[in-house]
Amino acid sequence: MLDIAIVGGGPAGLFAALALSKSQKLKIKVFERASSLPGFVRGTGLDVNGMKAFRAVDENLFLRIEKEVVGLVAGATEFNQQGELLKDHSKASRQSEFDKIKEEYGVPAGMISCFRMQQIMFEALPEGIVQFDHALQGYTEGPEGVTLTFQNQAQAQGRCLIGADGSFSCVRSMLLHDGPPASTGTVTWRGRLPWRPDAGLPRGRECDQTYMGNRILAGLYGMPDDLVCWVLAAPVDLCEQQGVACDTHANAGSDSTQPAPCDAKPSGSSAHERCMKVAQRAALQMQNVVGLTSPGTTTEHGIYTRPAAELEKYTEAGWGRGRVTLLGNAAHPMRPTGQGLNVTLEDGVVLAWHLQQGGLNPSSLRAFEQERIPRVAQMMQQDQALGSIAFQDDMKAAMADLPMAPDNYVTFRNGWEPPKLPLAASNFGSSA
Repeated sequence: MLDIAIVGGGPAGLFAALALSKSQKLKIKVFERASSLPGFVRGTGLDVNGMKAFRAVDENLFLRIEKEVVGLVAGATEFNQQGELLKDHSKASRQSEFDKIKEEYGVPAGMISCFRMQQIMFEALPEGIVQFDHALQGYTEGPEGVTLTFQNQAQAQGRCLIGADGSFSCVRSMLLHDGPPASTGTVTWRGRLPWRPDAGLPRGRECDQTYMGNRILAGLYGMPDDLVCWVLAAPVDLCEQQGVACDTHANAGSDSTQPAPCDAKPSGSSAHERCMKVAQRAALQMQNVVGLTSPGTTTEHGIYTRPAAELEKYTEAGWGRGRVTLLGNAAHPMRPTGQGLNVTLEDGVVLAWHLQQGGLNPSSLRAFEQERIPRVAQMMQQDQALGSIAFQDDMKAAMADLPMAPDNYVTFRNGWEPPKLPLAASNFGSSA
């Protein structure tokens, strides 16, 4: 029997396995429905709290991740829909702000290739922990553990089950029976292209631009290997005005490691054509970048979340049951405003600490959940408020209505400190 079975081989599952495998005596398996790690290169925000989580788990892992982080200053160059400059930081001030963050908190913050991050975590795990081509079909819980059945007819048993399988979590649907997350009514396109002079963009880490207004939110940022990644988001009603029909429920939740797609053809030329139509409402610079992008690199997906208020009903009982718990998007799917990954990394460290302190039993899982709920709820409230104003013409003015003022939120977010690891292997023996 395994000590811990983890369903979902995305960032949540891989990081949880790393945090828990600090004890060499633990038997852990990560079961992923896909046949391999995703190969699509996109950037994701790795903030101070996320970097603290990496450092808490393993210093060498942290150093490998740190080398991959592109230290951008969020919104360093901002433009309105007409392409007029709203805010600009000189190269010197950008470096100064990046250095200030590292000096104040002891860790950097920036963007990282999601693929490289997952690859580093995968390589840091002992060989054989991650099992691909294992899509969960169901599970049953007994007095001593959980039995998992997979669509390939394989079975596994574990003393605890962790559902880390994304916003449309199979584990959650069987555990809580509370239905799928709700569409935010937003469509997001992502793409990448090699840096090129005719794109009119700064190069490398100096490429950090945000475009807002006209109910479009878009941005582009430099990544390692001379790549430029971009994202463009718009509300569904605006997409439909541009002749792009959207079914926010089509293909939802088909992949545990990727966001749920918005339409039946979420990638490639179809997605690129649809994005080009919506990009006509964006600044000319963004239109140019999207136009220069190879259609095969463009993906499209909807954004699905659960309301922060929904967490309140789990305050006492927790979001798990028995020997089963959830973490990351399976527990608290968030808008992509920069904290989804980081809150997930926090989850992994806190879960590992509670299992070390209390043993592999339901009480430890509930203690983990009850510690996380208040903080996660506040993060989700801010996240949802940011999402609600993202497509207003005057986003800056609307920020006055956020639950937490931006400076207070930064302090709340970055001030988090992880529990002390490494774990004591002897404490993992209890299963009572």
